[in-house]
Amino acid sequence: MLHSERGNVAMVFALLLVPLVVAGGAGVDLARYEAVRVEMQDGLDRGVLAAASLTQKQKTADVLQSYMNNLDYAKDITIRFNEATALNSRKITAQASYTIGTAFLHLAGVKTLNITTVSSAEEAKQNIELSLMLDMSGSMVGSKIKNLKAASQQFIDQILTAETKEYTTVSVVPYAGHVNVGAAVFDQLGGKRLAQQIPKKDPNYKGSCFELDASGYGSDSIPTFKDRGQLPTFTNWNFETTDKEKKWWWCPGEEDSITYFSNDATYLKSRLSTLALYDGTGTQNAMQWGYMLLNPGSRSIVQAAIATGRMSSAFANRPAAFNASDTMKVLVLMTDGVITAQYRPKDYNRSPDLKPDNNTMSGDTAAMLSKVCSTAKAKGITVFTIGFELGSDTAAINGMKNCATSAAHFYQASGTGIGDAFKSISTSIRKLRLTQ
Repeated sequence: MLHSERGNVAMVFALLLVPLVVAGGAGVDLARYEAVRVEMQDGLDRGVLAAASLTQKQKTADVLQSYMNNLDYAKDITIRFNEATALNSRKITAQASYTIGTAFLHLAGVKTLNITTVSSAEEAKQNIELSLMLDMSGSMVGSKIKNLKAASQQFIDQILTAETKEYTTVSVVPYAGHVNVGAAVFDQLGGKRLAQQIPKKDPNYKGSCFELDASGYGSDSIPTFKDRGQLPTFTNWNFETTDKEKKWWWCPGEEDSITYFSNDATYLKSRLSTLALYDGTGTQNAMQWGYMLLNPGSRSIVQAAIATGRMSSAFANRPAAFNASDTMKVLVLMTDGVITAQYRPKDYNRSPDLKPDNNTMSGDTAAMLSKVCSTAKAKGITVFTIGFELGSDTAAINGMKNCATSAAHFYQASGTGIGDAFKSISTSIRKLRLTQ
């Protein structure tokens, strides 16, 4: 018997219509859910960052709500939070909840979708110990030293703010062929001065550079300096120059010696503004001294400086232990080229104006630098490096990149761009991080 099946088809279609609509519409509801969730997460993340600031004066609830107020559904968002505030830290953990109605899923009995976002942020007044090593070799002449002076002074202002200076110290280590520790520290450490002729062309010059033993680079222990000799006064290049920025001694003068553990931005910037140029590039020596000034074994330098009124007693416990949870240790190393060979005169008693003719450690200097960098990183010290106008000097680039904590901690800069490198480093040191 012939009969029509059109009614059956219609019935089947009717039965399938609702599931098809639900299946197709579910994507719409879920897409809306995700869009709202992302908006809420973004607002909550920004809110907890602002609320966790140690300088925040508003109530936490008001701060968190203010970052949600640009959302159309802000009044229906429920925010819960916990806050933990200590003398040097503030942590905010917050949860935001909101319920949206469904356009299609309600056909399947799902009338609402609950959205919950969670975020946490913490700001801590972490003690900062920073060593800043700056290349003052003769190749820095002209615009390079001008740009470096401006950038390094801006860096000091960025690091030593009204908020951070009370728990931050900066040691500035200018270097050329070697590093002058300063007459007071040289004598304090038991240095034995050579009977050297005072250079007639620079009668005010006083060098206080220690010879460092090759095995001491990157060592955990601080050298016994009374066993270390004084670097002789000499220059490798022609002393005759009309450029007032150049002084050419292998050991920088007293006025360009290390500045120790200071949080006085004005004083630090005044020292930076008058830096002169000298002979040689002993990057490994600068890195070794920068590292030693973060080594708790150097605390005697601080204690002696406090005893003689050259340093505030507030820093009596610096350098802190390497594993101190409340202290961040940072090395910032800047250079404009590869390490030069470490020349020395054969006869220390000759006229210091004569050029040296004994070349020592020429094949080892890069390895010495690498060893100090590796030791510092192994001790948990964050190492930033800046290659200034290195061009295509692969050896210099690789040396700085390998020394840094990571490739992201190495900066290549030229011209006034060195200021951007220093600014990025200061931001990295101080920035807040989302913890969840």
